Amino acid sequence: MSVCLRHVPGVRLVEELGREAVINLPQSSAKDSSLAVFLTELDQKLLELGISSYGLSDSTLEEVRDTDGYSGYISDHNTLTSIYLSIHPSIQPFIHPSIHPSIQPSIHPSIQPIQPTIHPSIHPSNHPSIHPFNPSIQPTIHRLEIGHFLSLLQPKVRRHLNISPCAPPQIVLPAVFVLVALLFSLIVPPFGKYPALQLQPWMYGEQFTFLSNDAPGNPSMENLLEALLDRPGFGTKCMDKSDEDGKNPECEIDHGTFMMRPHVSYATWQLLKRDNWTREQPSPECQCSTQDVRRMLPDCPEGAGGLPPPQRLTGDILQNLTTHNISDYLVKTYSKILKKSVNLSLCCAQVWYNNKGWHSMVSFVNVLNNALLRASLPPGPQRSIHGITAYNHPLNLTKEQLTEMAMMTTSVDVLVSICVIFAMSFVPASFVLFLIEERVSKAKHLQFVSGVQPVLYWLANFTWDMLNYTVPATMVVFIFMAFQQKSYVSDTNLPALVLLLLLYGWSITPLMYPASFIFSVPSTAYVFLTSINLFIGINGSIATFVLELFVDQHLNEVNRILKKVFLIFPHFCLGRGLIDMAKNQAMADAFQRLGTCPRLDPLEWDFVGKNLFAMAAEGVIFFVFTILLQYKFFMPWWWWAEVELPPLGPEDEDVSRERERVKSGRAHSDILTMIDLSKPAVDRLCLGIPRGECFGLLGVNGAGKTSTFRMLTGDTAITFGEAFLNQHREMERVHQLMGYCPQFDSISDLLTGREHLELYARLRGLVDKVAEWGIRKLGLVQYSEREAGGYSGGNKRKLSTAISLIGSPPVIFLDEPTTGMDPKAKRFLWNCILSVTKEGRAVVLTSHSMEECEALCSRMAIMVNGRFQCLGSVQHLKNRFGDGYTVVLRLAESKPHAEQCPVDSYMRSRFPHIRLTERHQSVLQYQIPSHACCLAQVFHALADDHEELGIADFSVSQTTLDQVRHEGRRDKAGFVYRHIIGTAVFEDALFIRPKAMVYRKMTEVFYPT
Repeated sequence: MSVCLRHVPGVRLVEELGREAVINLPQSSAKDSSLAVFLTELDQKLLELGISSYGLSDSTLEEVRDTDGYSGYISDHNTLTSIYLSIHPSIQPFIHPSIHPSIQPSIHPSIQPIQPTIHPSIHPSNHPSIHPFNPSIQPTIHRLEIGHFLSLLQPKVRRHLNISPCAPPQIVLPAVFVLVALLFSLIVPPFGKYPALQLQPWMYGEQFTFLSNDAPGNPSMENLLEALLDRPGFGTKCMDKSDEDGKNPECEIDHGTFMMRPHVSYATWQLLKRDNWTREQPSPECQCSTQDVRRMLPDCPEGAGGLPPPQRLTGDILQNLTTHNISDYLVKTYSKILKKSVNLSLCCAQVWYNNKGWHSMVSFVNVLNNALLRASLPPGPQRSIHGITAYNHPLNLTKEQLTEMAMMTTSVDVLVSICVIFAMSFVPASFVLFLIEERVSKAKHLQFVSGVQPVLYWLANFTWDMLNYTVPATMVVFIFMAFQQKSYVSDTNLPALVLLLLLYGWSITPLMYPASFIFSVPSTAYVFLTSINLFIGINGSIATFVLELFVDQHLNEVNRILKKVFLIFPHFCLGRGLIDMAKNQAMADAFQRLGTCPRLDPLEWDFVGKNLFAMAAEGVIFFVFTILLQYKFFMPWWWWAEVELPPLGPEDEDVSRERERVKSGRAHSDILTMIDLSKPAVDRLCLGIPRGECFGLLGVNGAGKTSTFRMLTGDTAITFGEAFLNQHREMERVHQLMGYCPQFDSISDLLTGREHLELYARLRGLVDKVAEWGIRKLGLVQYSEREAGGYSGGNKRKLSTAISLIGSPPVIFLDEPTTGMDPKAKRFLWNCILSVTKEGRAVVLTSHSMEECEALCSRMAIMVNGRFQCLGSVQHLKNRFGDGYTVVLRLAESKPHAEQCPVDSYMRSRFPHIRLTERHQSVLQYQIPSHACCLAQVFHALADDHEELGIADFSVSQTTLDQVRHEGRRDKAGFVYRHIIGTAVFEDALFIRPKAMVYRKMTEVFYPT
């Protein structure tokens, strides 16, 4: 700085990053020759000052824009030039092109690396830098695990509250399916004891009953006729009863022996009075069937059958046929009183009945029996309280018939069990949706990086899922209770029903979890898992039930084996358990009809007990299986086997030097060390990153940057090699020392920015107030209470970066942190990252932008096909691979041809190797090779004669790293990539070999200049 201040007043030290220092120079120094004098002395004293190389860069338009309204690198319009000084005491220094090749500079051993320092004038922070982590207040491990458990439940509760429109498919629909099934079950009549049938004439409706006293004057017949016609009438319908409900309005009609003849027409009366009718022919004849005419009933004219017989005034039609030809009357009036005729006669009494009525004979015989009974009683009230009632009781079923009836009744309950399986298949399948989203978005991995134990993560998910499952399961139980189905809600069956539903959720929920490791699209997983649940549950239950209906001994043995094998599926355990409960209840009802009451407990092993035990065990087994999957327990043995790698082949000297430094143990004090880190996309990376350094990984898509991050953060296993973070390699300990910003935003759309930061603060054992630090640090104050799903792309990246900074981890991995940001937001995030490195923490970032790496990284590496092609500081890479300097001249007036312009001839005379690359009106751009001259000569030439040559403005900058180009071609062996960095050409041949590491070959060619 003293040399610089002696020649160029107004210089500023911008920053010191590792072994580099950035100095800001005023623009006026380029025109008054002071900069040229300074550069001349700098070239002469490089060895004395311990400087291996330096470079010069003009400020970009973005930096100029940022000076107006945003804090950045530049704070004054008159200071727009920066010089970069690189100091490399620990490696062989790069020979600056301005020094004669015969001079071999060496760095004195007493020179030590520049430690990171913070200049008070550089990058003023818009917000106070509140340190978010205080080691003295770390919670105990027990309290930390409880905090992790509760913190993991919070986003799930928040998400559930914010997606209430999606609640019905998960909660309401299962209850609706069960409700519909029970409604259909009501259609089938219950299986039970049929009631006895009371046999009375009026069971057929209104009756035409007749009597005929063929023994007039017989005292016994007269007594019987009086008992038949007097109270209480026929049978027992009008007997005196104690309950009022038994009274019939027809019984109120006064009974007695008085009868009257029904009304007939005058023509019929005259017809029957006029003709001379006899007992043998008492009325006109009816026409029956002939050969020409077929009649089902006789065709009788008016008056057939004679005058209507006298009838008693009662609800029953009682006709007195004492003086009639009964057979003639019945034949000729059959069509009028069809199926309602009877005759009493005794010796005496005779009963006429219609044999088409199955119970007519017994009914009318019972009427006669009641008449005989009351005829034997003295006249009076005794006749009204005595009577005979006939009942027809169904026969009791045999044991075989009862068993068959129980099986037929159980078939209705199969529909209920199928609907329950159908309803409860959707609920557990929905639990994996959020898990897949977390895995794909890396939110799950980010929680592990924040210190969450995998067992605790899955335990929190299982707890929340069981709470969600309990809601529809409880609704299903209440629906069963509302329908009072004895098969499910009786005193003995209700506990079995509750246990079946709860243990089904206990076992099926962890069974769904392994699918979250396989699927990447939540909707696909939901459809697949639901289909599997339905297929296994329905087909297994129906198949075993149908096989029970057969009596074949071989099929019964097959069914017995299937019922044991299918117990490994919770779906079958639920469906079959419901069927067995219904079957058990039906058998209990059947035995009760036989007069026995066996105590059949549904919780016994032969009924539902084995299903409950199987589901209880499966829940534990499936959960442990999920944990083992998370810890990659089932990786094939050859995955962990020692891999024999092909020879490394030639590589860049800086990369080789770093590999030798790491393997020799000189990088032991670095915060992050990679030793031969390998995977099919990464080939034996060796790197050590000290504290306070920002290291950049550049490369095209597929170069291996993200794969390297995934191995370092534990997202994927390391195939070969090892990595240490602060001398630790155990992933649980390593996760506590790192922060991670994935390539894609791992945020929940339903949580606010503040809730995200509070969540990850609690996961690291910090208080919620730490979230305020992250909000202010990344400039998210005005968006902190909004849901993150409504953030812009830039604000989402800010939030992801803030999450990685929570807890002040010593190493922070940022995978393309500024993707999608506008320049202003990008510059703001750059300042935040720089402030982190000034706090002594290491930052490793990937990027596609050379400009970003120039602004942030003290060292960087360019990756090609999983290998470091070059490694070093930004200035070191510019000096080594850059193509000299770019000189841009703006003339006072435009010349039509370059040959007519004195500036062009002047530049060619002073610099023979100069090349005019572009010309736009009054702007000329030249390229000067680095070996042609030194920077001091360029500034001397321009500063001395710029006014005479009509040069209004000029700028001199070193070639940027954006000149890296990538070309590709295919050959028979594989893919060959050509990477041109300045004048250096790297060719990589990528040979694809199954189950083997990738072989790469590199050659280096220099173009002649």
